[in-house]
Amino acid sequence: MVEKRYVDVNVFVYWLGGHPEFGGRAREWVRRMESGRWGAFMTSALTLYELVVMLAGLSGVSLRDSGFVRTIIEAVSSLSGLEVVGLEWRDFVEALGFMGRYGLDFEDSVHLAVMARRGVDRIVSNDADFDRTPFVREF
Repeated sequence: MVEKRYVDVNVFVYWLGGHPEFGGRAREWVRRMESGRWGAFMTSALTLYELVVMLAGLSGVSLRDSGFVRTIIEAVSSLSGLEVVGLEWRDFVEALGFMGRYGLDFEDSVHLAVMARRGVDRIVSNDADFDRTPFVREF
């Protein structure tokens, strides 16, 4: 059985943005995603949205630039071991509970809700806020 990991948006931001401090670590995780079996790693559609918005903001590119958006989506979709999971209404409802229980913001709580729904207990993230949860954070 393959141990599944959920990948947080910061890994993709560091990878595609070439972060000076964390880019190397992010590239290591991306290499694992590239060489892994499909579904060994997962993220949600929310991550893709956050990634496009963050990189557009960092680079000053308009969200109307479809070429820019396409480049990001294609980079992420090329990772053979990564599954992108859709969001469900219940993820938002569950996220409200996680917000109160763990003191997280709404976005992090939605990520946890997707993880819980899919039975994933490990998250690849540089966000120490996840350390307040029972999920295992790796980076």
